[in-house]
Amino acid sequence: MTRLRPKIIDVYTTSSVVEDLSDGGLAVGATDTTATFSSQRKSCLIYNDGADSVHINFDATATINNFIIPSKWSLQVVFPVTVLHFICDPGNAATLYILGER
Repeated sequence: MTRLRPKIIDVYTTSSVVEDLSDGGLAVGATDTTATFSSQRKSCLIYNDGADSVHINFDATATINNFIIPSKWSLQVVFPVTVLHFICDPGNAATLYILGER
């Protein structure tokens, strides 16, 4: 069993199916921050454990006009993705936990 930090969900699968980009969490601030899977994933789960909202874009630089993941919310992306881009509003920060499924 693989457990997504900070224990928001249990994933009953093998490590060959899930890639965890969450080691210690991904810190996001006011500049574009990327998370890259080792290969294309058919879906991924993103949890925002930070105090502020984060904006997400896929395969292009994130801006504050992109889709928002509010604080303490999760987003499941169900389409092929390799690179995720994130950004917070100026002065804000977030910590993300990300799982990708083959």
